[in-house]
Formats: sequence, C-alpha cells, structure tokens
Amino acid sequence: MALQQKNVARLRPRHAHALAGAVARIVCCLGLTVAAGDPPMAASPELNLPQGIVTDDDGRLPVEQLFAAYLGLVERGWHLDVIAESQPAGTSAPLPIIALRSPRPGSAVWILSGIHGEEPAGPNAVAAAIEDLALLAERVPVVLVPLCNPHGYARNWRYLNTPIYSESIEGQRVGDSSHLLPDLEDPTKPRAAEASSPEADALTLYLVQLAKSYPPRYSIDLHEDNLIPEGYVYSQGELGVDDGFAREAVKVLRENGIPIKLEGQTRFGETIVDGIIGPVNDSSIDELIEAREIVFDGRFQAGPSARTVLVFETPAKDMALAQRTAAHLALLRRLPELIATR
Repeated sequence: MALQQKNVARLRPRHAHALAGAVARIVCCLGLTVAAGDPPMAASPELNLPQGIVTDDDGRLPVEQLFAAYLGLVERGWHLDVIAESQPAGTSAPLPIIALRSPRPGSAVWILSGIHGEEPAGPNAVAAAIEDLALLAERVPVVLVPLCNPHGYARNWRYLNTPIYSESIEGQRVGDSSHLLPDLEDPTKPRAAEASSPEADALTLYLVQLAKSYPPRYSIDLHEDNLIPEGYVYSQGELGVDDGFAREAVKVLRENGIPIKLEGQTRFGETIVDGIIGPVNDSSIDELIEAREIVFDGRFQAGPSARTVLVFETPAKDMALAQRTAAHLALLRRLPELIATR
C-alpha cells in the first residue's frame, strides 16, 4: 500500500489561484465536457497531496519532493492542469496526475515521463531539469506531463489494477490509447471499445484536446527497462529510423554512459538500426501523439500528428539509478540544441 493515512496536506497554497484558473481553462477554453461518470479533471482549487506517501526506497525522490520541484514552473508563469485523481485498487487516497504548460501556446515540445512506476529515472530527471525547461519554454512552447503514474511510482509498479504480475489478469496501463486508435484490421472502428482505465481515458482526452492549442511538433517520452542490458530509442514519427533527432539522441545517451544496442532486435522482435526502432503499433500514448487520424467520440478526426516522437528505453538492469537519471537529464538539457538543428 502506497499511502499510510488519508490526512491531506495543501501543497504550496499560494498556487491555489493558478490551479483554479487551470481548471476553468481545461473545461471551458479547451471545450471539454465533463459528464457524470467521467474521470475527474480537477476537483479542488488547491493541489492536495495526502500526508505520509510511502515511496519505494531505491534512491528515487519521494513523491512530495517531485511535486514540489515540478510546481517551480508555476512560479515562472506556467499553467498547471490536474488531468485526473488516480486511486488504483489497494491505495487509500488519490494522487493527482498533473500537466504543466508554458504560457505561450503554439507548436510545442511535449515531454512525458513516469508512465511505468518501476522506471523512476525520467521523473527524477525532470525534477532536476526545471530551470532548463523554463529556459526552453522561452524559445518554444512546452507541455510537460512529468509523473503520469504517481501511485505506480510510489509502489514501483506499472499496472493500475494489479499490485504484482498476474498471468490471468490483464494489466491496466496509464498510457493505453487503443480506444482512440483505428483498428489495424478494420480501420473504421477503434481497437478497443473503451479506455482500459479511468487514468488512460483522462490522459488521452487531455492530450487530444490540448493538442488543438499546443500541437505537438516534438514528443519525448522517458522510459527504462530492467530486462535489457543495452538501450535503444523508438522513433514513432514520420521519419522513423532516419530521424536526425533520434540519431543525435542516441549519441547523447552513449556520451553519458548508456550502452546502446545498435543492431539486431529488441526483446519484442523489433528491428534495430543504429540504436533506433522505427514506428510500431503498440497502442501507446506515443503512437497516439504521432497518429494522423484517430477515432474520437465515435467519429474520425485528425490526430495530433507530431512529426518526431521519441521513446527512450534505457537499461536499468545493471546500472545505478543516479547514472540513469543523469543520462535522462542530459537529454533534457540538450533539447534546445537538438531542436535548433532541425
């Protein structure tokens, strides 16, 4: 269990007015309709966190420290959106899934991390990169979803509905987008009739709606894999393995001590070319960000259509968390340079 008690502490109450405004912007300006039964987008004018959040003790920052770091962007004029209040089975109180977006809208860089709770390097790197992200936003609009699965992070686990691996129960994922992506055999319908979880429903809804004012041009998703000794990069965008951004990112990882598998196949049988895997159909939020067409409210419409969508899989099996975090931080700090060269 990730939470010891239900006592609620207000996190940075001076930001209450910012959160209240963010809620109004989500529901009104983005045209969202919150109907009965929909996952909550935001429920309070303050960002409330339970007290006594027990975070896995492997050297990762406690959940409270992550949120405190992320909210530093609000002090720099960024907008705070509460996407959902996540409370998986076995937890005693909800934790918010938040997004932060730079004041200026437009063609944007999207950064996601923490979709899988047992992959802590990304969320920790983002917490260390707040100043860098603030500087990046002075040049280009930015959308940051820094901790997509807060309970998973606290419990060091990825699925919402199972606390441990189960062969008989399909795990519910925060980033599943199958309900919005066209079926591969019958593209007239979605791959799934409904979202696999309230969190996935809320996160994908937020993405689709916000993409209207912050259309993703580049998307970066920070992942890890504790079953591989060498990492690689998925390039979901239109250029695939020929995306120069992906090639430069591979160099950054190698320069920072991350072993990269340059050829052969992933453990899923996908072909690797110079450390990069081309577009795959995995029903992930990354495939959704790249999608040219989606099924939304029973109708086909244009998708977010990001040109560059990179998913970084760094090996966690035999590497200390501090080194993995440092490599992800190096990627974030190099974003201005990588974008400027394209």
